Amino acid sequence: MVRLLMKRKMLYASILIILMVLGIIFVAAKRGTIATHHKCPDDYDKTTDAGMAEYKIDMDKWTNDFFDSHPGATLDDWSKARYQFWVDNKCVAALRRYAESKDPAKMELIIDTLKE
Repeated sequence: MVRLLMKRKMLYASILIILMVLGIIFVAAKRGTIATHHKCPDDYDKTTDAGMAEYKIDMDKWTNDFFDSHPGATLDDWSKARYQFWVDNKCVAALRRYAESKDPAKMELIIDTLKE
C-alpha cells in the first residue's frame, strides 16, 4: 500500500514537472517571436502627418522587436523577415511594389528620376 502511494506521488510529481517545463518552453518561444503589427504599409494614411507618424512608430517598433528577437541579425535578415511579414499579412500592394522593383528597366527609370 505504501509503495502504491509512493508511486502515485512520483507520477503526480513527474506530471507536474513536465507541465512546468512545457510552460517554460512555451513562454520562451513566445518571447522569441516578433510582436506583429498586422498593418500593411499601405494601410496607413501617409498623406497626413499623423498617419506618417503612426507608420514610423510602428515600423520602428517592428524593427526593434525583430532585432531584439534576433541578436546578430543582418539587414538582409531584416529584409527577408519584412518580406515574410508582407506575405503572411497579405500586403498585396507592398508585394506588388517589391516585384516591380526586381524589374531592371523599372528600377533604372526610378533611379534616373531620382537623379533629376
